[in-house]
Amino acid sequence: MDIPPFSGDRSETDEADLLAAIQTARQLRRDDELERSQAQLLALMEEYPDHPLVLFEVGGSYDVMGEVEMAIPYYRRAIDAGLEGPDRQECLICLGSSLRVAGEHDEAVETLEQAADEFPDNNSGRVFLALAHYSNGDPDLAIGTLLAVLLETTNDAGILAYADTLDYYKDNLDETLDG
Repeated sequence: MDIPPFSGDRSETDEADLLAAIQTARQLRRDDELERSQAQLLALMEEYPDHPLVLFEVGGSYDVMGEVEMAIPYYRRAIDAGLEGPDRQECLICLGSSLRVAGEHDEAVETLEQAADEFPDNNSGRVFLALAHYSNGDPDLAIGTLLAVLLETTNDAGILAYADTLDYYKDNLDETLDG
């Protein structure tokens, strides 16, 4: 994983050390040592307060600990600081999901639409977008989005046997004989 460019007088050794520290914090998180991971990331924030990857990881730390409202500003700052590539894609999804959980449904939809537009080959963003549509009071759009992702990604022969019908219904969910 590449570290996004950092505007500052940091050497390549500093950047390599930063990446190693982030990898250690991620491993601590995977090992369910959330407090140790967060402490390491907050210490990195003191040295790299505007580094997009550090900001993203601090947001992720708060998110994993169930503090989504604390995560949101870090996700926003990471994006504004120029987070790129797969980390940006993940950050947009995390931000959108956190906004949905925090009850900011319109902004969640907007953020997740951005993720889907910027990263059209990543279906996870579209699935989270469906959840945001549902939370935003658009269940038809939510189900239609999920059906579209399902039809594009499944290898299940039983589902594929009904692909044309399901493709029709994703846009016509309310169709019945009387209506």
